[in-house]
Amino acid sequence: MTVPLLVAVDAPLAVGDAALTYAASAPIAPGAAVLVPLRTRLTIGYVLGEAAAGERPLRPVIAVLRDIPPLPHDLVALARWMSDYHLCSVGEAIAAMLPPGLMKHARLTVSLRPDVTVSRRARSLESRGAEVASLHRAIGPGAAALLSRWLAEGSARLSVVLPPAERRRPASARRVRLRVHPALWSPSPNGRRDVLLLGGEREGTYVAAIGDTVRRGRQVLALFASVVAAERFARRVRDVLAVEVMVLHADLPDGERLARWLAVRRGGAAVVAGTRAAVFAPLDRVGLVLVDEEGDVGHREQRVPRYHVRDIARQRAERSGATLLLADDVLSTETYALAGRPGVEVLGPRAGTDRGARVVIVDLRRRDPEPEAEVLSPPLVSALQRVLKEGERALLFVHRKGYAGLLVCADCGYSPQCPRCEVPLRYDAREQILRCRYCHDTFPPPSVCPRCGGRVFSARGTGTQRVVRLARALRAGPVLRLDSDVARTPVDVTAIVRQFRDQGGILVATPLVLEAEEPPRVDLTGIVLADASLRYPDYRAPEQGLRALWRVRGLARSWCVVQTYAPDHPALLALRRHDLRPFYREELRIRRAFHYPPYGEVLSVEVVGREGAARQAAASLVAAAGDGVEVLGPAQLRRGRQSRWQVMFRGPGAVPRGPLSAWLRHPPSGVRAAVDVDP
Repeated sequence: MTVPLLVAVDAPLAVGDAALTYAASAPIAPGAAVLVPLRTRLTIGYVLGEAAAGERPLRPVIAVLRDIPPLPHDLVALARWMSDYHLCSVGEAIAAMLPPGLMKHARLTVSLRPDVTVSRRARSLESRGAEVASLHRAIGPGAAALLSRWLAEGSARLSVVLPPAERRRPASARRVRLRVHPALWSPSPNGRRDVLLLGGEREGTYVAAIGDTVRRGRQVLALFASVVAAERFARRVRDVLAVEVMVLHADLPDGERLARWLAVRRGGAAVVAGTRAAVFAPLDRVGLVLVDEEGDVGHREQRVPRYHVRDIARQRAERSGATLLLADDVLSTETYALAGRPGVEVLGPRAGTDRGARVVIVDLRRRDPEPEAEVLSPPLVSALQRVLKEGERALLFVHRKGYAGLLVCADCGYSPQCPRCEVPLRYDAREQILRCRYCHDTFPPPSVCPRCGGRVFSARGTGTQRVVRLARALRAGPVLRLDSDVARTPVDVTAIVRQFRDQGGILVATPLVLEAEEPPRVDLTGIVLADASLRYPDYRAPEQGLRALWRVRGLARSWCVVQTYAPDHPALLALRRHDLRPFYREELRIRRAFHYPPYGEVLSVEVVGREGAARQAAASLVAAAGDGVEVLGPAQLRRGRQSRWQVMFRGPGAVPRGPLSAWLRHPPSGVRAAVDVDP
């Protein structure tokens, strides 16, 4: 009896090919790990199910690797969904779910009967084993056929040696029963619940919900944008609830990450906390999926498949009948748009409970002829001197360490935008042109402002080095700097924050300060140029910029001074009034008009290869657009040794996958492509 099976392998197959087809002597359950031949080597694959019978002869499944725990059924189904949605192979999706140590640290040993004639190197597999990647070299030519024959004849036994699963004793603590908000468990029309949580004080809600979930006999996925946040929260849950929390993230050594993954798969943790890697934790009784800072860029994976944690978390919650809890200081516009739908509950701070710092907006338009005044305006300088004279601390927030290319009208603060994409244009001072990040169209700098008729445009933006120099010139106290040049690791960030707490004075910092394990509390925060984050050339820039400014405001006890050329920007009005609703209304209006999420989809395809081949491939990709889809590009990207071209597709609904899949199944030779959904 021969059973054709679909087996997913970690290889960039043609898009649309779910997996490779192999022959087995008996049915094998979906999710099981198997050893299969792939071209001239051996590899581990995962069974997806039975395949349709074909006419071509099939290569055999060599062995079922029973020592490797099978994938849960919901993860197998999720991998199929990712293949369709992200236009990747199922094997690539499964590879993203597995700890890299599974391939690197799993050693296969082959026990041979004494009468089997093999090379000395093959015989050494009995004592030392070999990694999967080098198994075929140890056996020699025809490794797949030889190993299959030995196993069929009973001349050999195959086993997998994995590191022991990590085991930890739960922290000793008094069990506490915390009150859970009824919205987290109240019934909904579709049998599950989505909860949107706004505000900075969220940890208590998290802990109460986790405690209630565990008492119900269900498991928890808690996902964070940074390793520091995940580790800190895991300690908090252990201390308060005395339950075992397994932390998973990509910064762990491969062996330790694999050991923790095995412990989770074997039922060794009620709660899994971590970053992107943890969203695929092999749990089978998920009752709560929590995504903290759900709109943060740290939740987006940059490797294929380029998924967003929020999308995967929703799929896992739906497949498990679990509550999905999405939380942030400023929710993403896509998430906020869910409010009011059936089964969606919004929780936030009660009206009048905000006691944050008072926000003062400083209008930089035509304010002072001195160039230093655009960096540290007189109102900000006065506030700094007053605070430091009283022995308090101050934080000066800078969007980035380098120069931000932003062209603005000196009279009204107008900044040119792309007419096709409704995103700010980036000013290239060297070439003296404006360029769109999406469609890559270029424009000459305007000579007359279309809003006010002003004729003075100037490039604005600054970095930490310049701010530090001007802050030290005030001679009001010590000045420290925190950016990626001086703090390359979380340990460096912690050391600089600790030094600032000890010395006081002024801390000039980029968004790195928000990633500190304990961000510093100060009396005054000064946002040097809010426009640099709000007018970044990205359709998500207003919400991402507001999210950063909101958190920076939260670090101040008394005052937050915001310098800007656009004092009437909806994000700044929301920050000053502490009311997000008008901001979201404006964002949703723009998103609807230009078919951005949640009212449309943007799909980017990056083509990489030799210069001529990549350019021609990108040009041919334009023809793959479906009906009603706008094509932006092709445009050449300026990075990497090989030629890189980008084509973007934008539509009022989901971009049709069929035409793109057909192109990706048979791309021109010499090129490869990567797909990014809603980049």
